Amino acid sequence: MASIKYIDFNSEGVTITLDATEEEYRMLRTFTTNLVILPTSDDAMELKLTTGKLGNGNRIMVPNKLLKRHQIPALRKKCPAKVFEVNKEKYLLIKLEKSELIPEFEKEERI
Repeated sequence: MASIKYIDFNSEGVTITLDATEEEYRMLRTFTTNLVILPTSDDAMELKLTTGKLGNGNRIMVPNKLLKRHQIPALRKKCPAKVFEVNKEKYLLIKLEKSELIPEFEKEERI
């Protein structure tokens, strides 16, 4: 697992230097923006979700209380996700909501 080697707080933001394995570096490839740094130890994980088979597919149950606590009104039907394997552990990353930081403008119809 990657670990933080050095943190520099300055007027322009925070600069972080990481130690990463070759496997983690290969996963990044050319991606240099929109990265997420998350703790993965069991005590950092606050929830236990139920998983199982339902019909012809597998499901992960997300309690409504969890969605309400994080102000997620409803789950989208199709969410981008990826399974990452690091040090023989597998992680599922799901993007539940898009960021509203960048406004999307509708095209105006010309008459």
